[in-house]
Amino acid sequence: MKASSLQEPIIKYRTMNGILSDKSKSLAFTGHRTVPVERQDEIRARLVEAVSVACKSGITCFYSGMAMGFDLMAAETVLSLKGKYPDIRLIAVVPFRRQSCRWHSMEKERYQNIISRADQVIVLSEHYFHGCLLRRNDFMLEHSCGVIAFYDGKPYGGTFEAVFTVLTWTFYTCREAMKKGMDIVNLY
Repeated sequence: MKASSLQEPIIKYRTMNGILSDKSKSLAFTGHRTVPVERQDEIRARLVEAVSVACKSGITCFYSGMAMGFDLMAAETVLSLKGKYPDIRLIAVVPFRRQSCRWHSMEKERYQNIISRADQVIVLSEHYFHGCLLRRNDFMLEHSCGVIAFYDGKPYGGTFEAVFTVLTWTFYTCREAMKKGMDIVNLY
């Protein structure tokens, strides 16, 4: 394992005196990097419903890995519901500091807007390294009691690193959550 993968997280706290939420009151989001245009309104509505149900059952904290697609959509949903559920918090878990540097300008702007409004921003590494996205997912699972997912059920997909096809991050996260006996609400 590279030394960079063993670094302590770089944590920027803006609320709660730097204390992470109670795991039993926290959920993590995971999902595909693209949400089909024709399904976006449906998935947004399902997210509002899932987050609302979670809030009514005592969940107050939501972790987003801040990847394009479902993660950003889920983070925006939490932020949009703060008026209705004032106690909910969004924690943005960023795998490496310049995560969005190669994204299109519209996605970068969306990302920065969410980061600026999140209750906490946790940056796990200064630089990208092989495995940093999995480390982010593991961090979110360690601090959550369940997962809200947008997952098609396929273990392999469009994620490539170097020349190898790897398990999709969403499959990995759902598999790990199941191993831990966590509840998974799949909005796919």
